[in-house]
Formats: sequence, structure tokens, C-alpha cells
Amino acid sequence: MTRITVRAHPKAKQARIQQLGPSEYGIWVTEAPERGKATDAIRRALAQQLAIAPTRLSLVMGEASRTKVFEVR
Repeated sequence: MTRITVRAHPKAKQARIQQLGPSEYGIWVTEAPERGKATDAIRRALAQQLAIAPTRLSLVMGEASRTKVFEVR
């Protein structure tokens, strides 16, 4: 399984995604980091970038951190 590291930027003015390395992304979302809203938005943005279903991404580390690790199933 592939692991992808994400540097999260919640409460951004504009949503965007930037590839920082082969399996590393910076993702800006407009959602606030409360009750998992920002993490869900990050999962959806990453899935769209990778052209896969969001359900194929599992959060492995960083539920309450800006640095998150997702695993592609």
C-alpha cells in the first residue's frame, strides 16, 4: 500500500493543492479544523487529485495534526 504525507492548511482563503514530492502534498482547505471537517475536506481533495474514490484513503497518522499520513487501499 502507498502512503502519502499531507501538510494541511485549514481555514485558507482559497482551496488548493500543491505537490511537494513524489508522495507529499500541501493541501489548503477553507474548512475549519473542528470535528474533523478539515480532515474530510483534505481527504476529498487528495482523492480528486489522485483520481480515486475518497473511501480508498485511510488516515493512518495525524488526526489532530497538520501533518497527516494517508494510506491508499
